[in-house]
This record gives sequence, structure tokens and C-alpha cells, in this order.
Amino acid sequence: MLKPRDGSGKDEGELTGGKRLIEQLKKRHGHFADVIVADALYLNAPFINILKENGLEGVIRLKDERRMIFQDAERLFKQDEGKKASFWKGKKKIEVWDLSGFKMEGCPYKLRVVRYHEQWKENGKETERFMWLVTTLEAADYRVLWEMMHRRWDIEENGFHQLKTYYHAKHCYCRDAVETIFNLIIIGFNVRELYLYRRSRNFAGSGISRKSINRIFCDELLTEKVKQILCEKGG
Repeated sequence: MLKPRDGSGKDEGELTGGKRLIEQLKKRHGHFADVIVADALYLNAPFINILKENGLEGVIRLKDERRMIFQDAERLFKQDEGKKASFWKGKKKIEVWDLSGFKMEGCPYKLRVVRYHEQWKENGKETERFMWLVTTLEAADYRVLWEMMHRRWDIEENGFHQLKTYYHAKHCYCRDAVETIFNLIIIGFNVRELYLYRRSRNFAGSGISRKSINRIFCDELLTEKVKQILCEKGG
């Protein structure tokens, strides 16, 4: 949970909370993970140092074109240095530029920058997107790194977006009672996900939205027998 700042209504920020979380997980569970995949907010020396000090590697999004590491890599990529063979993922063609040995002030570890140029057709039109990342992983295949970052997007879209939009998880839960309620929301969300993807094996390719499933669940709960039990005094 994020702590309030002294004399301020704002919290300490997710970057500070994230660093504390990693140290707590390491202390409690030992080696709890191999790689942390993070958004561009976490691309700074203190966070990377925390990862490495706790035996972790990082795969972090790079967005800000004003950053020196971005500009240094872009200059080299424009000269086609680090150009790799393109690969396909479904209907997407992905070109890759991949170079190691970059530095960041305050970070003693050498960093690797990978740029992806994705091209695909959508509604009959040619579409493209560039994706950049910085990683401490020297030997990981660039296709694996691409997959890691896209899985993070999947968690963002199908995890946090669902929780915020349909489970009312919209503000900081920082007191014991409210934290318990939030944990119950997370449990309910996970139970639904397990039901959809492990019990209903054909859900993923069905085209049915989670929103529709939620409506069906609610309708079933409001059938006469269940409604009577739910609304019973003291029930």
C-alpha cells in the first residue's frame, strides 16, 4: 500500500512503493521471480539498482525521446547498427534493432536497448507502431523480450482495466478494513478469471465479453430462489 507523504494529501507515488515492494518480497520469499517487466515510469537508475541488488533482471518500456539513452540508441539504429532479422507474430511483421552497452547516470550496470517496428493490416489499412524497451538481460532473445512486454500489456488491459472499470477499484485502499474489501474484490476477480479460462475452455475464442458474462452472473443471482436467500434478514 502507498503511504501518504508528510503534510500532504498525496501518496508517496507508485515508483517508491514499487521499490519497497521488491525489497519486502525478497525478504519474505527469497528469490520470488527472475524478471520484472515494467512501464516507462520505472526506467531510472534507483529502480534498476534495486532490481539488481535483489537478484532480479528488468525489462522496462522506453518512451521519452528526450532521454539520452533513447537519443544514443536512435542515432545508432538510424545507421542500421544492431539490425536483426524481422520475425512474424500472427499477422504482424516485426523489425528489430538490438544493441547492448548503454549507460545511465547513477546506474553501474550496462543496459541493452531494443527497438521494434510492428506492421500489420487493420480494417484493410496498413498500420504501424514502434515499441522501445531497455533491459538488463544480455542474452534473452529479442522475440522473448517482445513477448514479455506484450504480456504486460495484456495484464494491464485484462487485469487492471477490468478491476478499475467493472470492480470499482478506483482509489487507494490504505486502511485495514478497506484493504480487506479490496482483497475480496481481487479474489472475486481471480475466481471469475479462473472459471472463464480454466473451467470454460472455449471462452477465449468465443467472442463473448467479460461484461456479458458479468451480466449473466448477476441475472442468475437475481433468480427468485437466490434472491430470497440474499435478501433474507440477517442472511
